[in-house]
Amino acid sequence: MGNIFEVLDFSKLLVVLLTTILPSVLMLSLILYSDRKSREPLPMILICILSGAFTICFSLIIDKLIVTLNIVNASMFPSQNSYSVYRIMVLAGVEEYAKLLVLHLFLYKNKSYDDIYDGFVYSSIIALSFSVIETVMYVFREPTFSEMTSLAILRNFTSIPLHIVCGVIMGYFISLQKFSKTKGRKLLNLVASLFIPTLVHTIYNVFFSMILMDYSSSLIVLVIIIVFVLSIYFIGVMFILKTSSLNKTFINNGYYNKHYRFLMRKNDYIYENLRRTS
Repeated sequence: MGNIFEVLDFSKLLVVLLTTILPSVLMLSLILYSDRKSREPLPMILICILSGAFTICFSLIIDKLIVTLNIVNASMFPSQNSYSVYRIMVLAGVEEYAKLLVLHLFLYKNKSYDDIYDGFVYSSIIALSFSVIETVMYVFREPTFSEMTSLAILRNFTSIPLHIVCGVIMGYFISLQKFSKTKGRKLLNLVASLFIPTLVHTIYNVFFSMILMDYSSSLIVLVIIIVFVLSIYFIGVMFILKTSSLNKTFINNGYYNKHYRFLMRKNDYIYENLRRTS
């Protein structure tokens, strides 16, 4: 990274920081605004916002341990490409596990986590916090102002939304876990809350690794990238809409369709909590 002030004066540093952080602040505002009818306590939101420092450090330490211990190495794979996919998958899994750990350690059992939509709010902010810090780290490794701003803009449309989408998916399954009636369903959704985001994250990383290895500025490649990124956005929107729909049924004590009858309704959840505390 070197000395940033050797590359940037104050005004340029401010531009880089705003380009890197401001879109995420706007995204945070949208997430919180979407939950305006049932606002979460400030301490819970602050835990999510500040969790990025923990999740980044955790991911770096675990990945370093995996490399240092060398339990699994390239010689165990038929090709370098297959080993690269394995490394990408492991790194994605570690990052997603770090976010899941924050959810379970600090938020999952809190009494304020009392409806299905809360999973989306908490998990997406945790993912956003991770991605902002990661982006800052990458941006300030670049040697020039133009490269810093270009990378920040690129990641605002690619990597940061990817992390948020993974957070949205994780929040969806965490809420299914929390409000499931049976232990079997809770376990199944816990596994899904880690596996599905890791799978999406891995596919994304493998896709862009392949693009970078076979870089081409052709229009076809650009179209493929745009379609791929938009498909990630689409997945995120679908999970948000599904989470919102399930939450309305939950709050209104309505009837779920046959695929979600394993979920509690609001009154079921209140009764369950009273039974546990009595």
